[in-house]
Amino acid sequence: MVNASPGYAALDLLVDDTRENASLAYGAVGEYQSVDVGSVVTTVTQAGGSTAVTTSGRTLAKDTSYTVVAYGPAGGLKTALLEDNLSSADTGKSKLVVFNTAVDNGSLDVYLTGSDDALDDASATVSAVTGGSVASYSTVTSGTYRLRVTGAGDKNDLRLDVPAMTLGSTQVATLIVTPGSGGVLVHALLLTQGGAAAVHNNTLARARVVASVAGNARVSAGWGTRALMTSGASPAIGSYATVTAGTMAPQVSVDAVALAVPALAMAAGSDSTLLVWGNAATPQVVLINDDNRLPSTSGYAKLRLFNAVAGLSDALTLTVDFSAIGGDVVPGIAAAYTNVNAATSLRLEVTSPLQVAPLYELSDATLASRGVYTLFVLGESSRVTSALRKER
Repeated sequence: MVNASPGYAALDLLVDDTRENASLAYGAVGEYQSVDVGSVVTTVTQAGGSTAVTTSGRTLAKDTSYTVVAYGPAGGLKTALLEDNLSSADTGKSKLVVFNTAVDNGSLDVYLTGSDDALDDASATVSAVTGGSVASYSTVTSGTYRLRVTGAGDKNDLRLDVPAMTLGSTQVATLIVTPGSGGVLVHALLLTQGGAAAVHNNTLARARVVASVAGNARVSAGWGTRALMTSGASPAIGSYATVTAGTMAPQVSVDAVALAVPALAMAAGSDSTLLVWGNAATPQVVLINDDNRLPSTSGYAKLRLFNAVAGLSDALTLTVDFSAIGGDVVPGIAAAYTNVNAATSLRLEVTSPLQVAPLYELSDATLASRGVYTLFVLGESSRVTSALRKER
């Protein structure tokens, strides 16, 4: 088995209740074991555990080698059975199979190019690999390539950029694309048939700025060398941009006055919102994690409340058709996403215990199946601005 799930620290593989591979961390590959042929049951547990995370019936043929790929998020683990039966590539060539396990991320294109080649003139090595599917193998010249993964048909939608990935002469390998925590960017494993896997983690994250400083103060912010907002008048919701992941102090100014901001951590493959909010005299900066992964079940949408109202001390409550979701949300945070029934003509309300009338109400909201939505409540207590934003 190969553990291709970033959601589990370590996994075990059992075949008919016999533990065959144990304590496989993300990217680790177990040794081949001899097992019975015919109908068997494969079970994956957390390392050392007895409770099945996922179980599948399989039919195994005699004298055949297989790899179980365990993939998917925590709580949604799946497995696929790969038959390791491809003959070696010719000398000077490599065979490459692409397996897209980033199910939430849609169809993807894979590019293998020179290190300095622009994508504008490049052709995809493998095109439109849908989530959960395995593309037929491609034969390429062996060597070291720059690996880039994009959204299908959109070279500007960069999901992964690996400066150097080596494919050896006669090598047969499967490129397993795995999901990032934000739901858009991806990582990759290069699994050699019959051998180990090389981990190629993303070095990027996606970030945006939400400005909600009283008095329509203007906010500028950047992360590393990337400007995220330039003199944006509050309240404002910026667009996501790719930035270098890691721990650093963002550059933030309000009305051209630089703020002293401590170092903040942004994980590779994540989506984050840099919130600049509060009173103009003492603005605050908060980094909020954005889980933009799609709902796992059709018929549901994900919805959360984002409270950044300056000068409002009490928590806000979001209701959908008069049922509260996500709990009370104090200023300066976003609630965790809640799965709600996807429907049309929904009534959304945001209320404060300090006011009789709702701060926000929408009687004909539409939440699409498997959509991800944030209801932003911004501005200041005397002038509240709200916006329902479809994140994905």
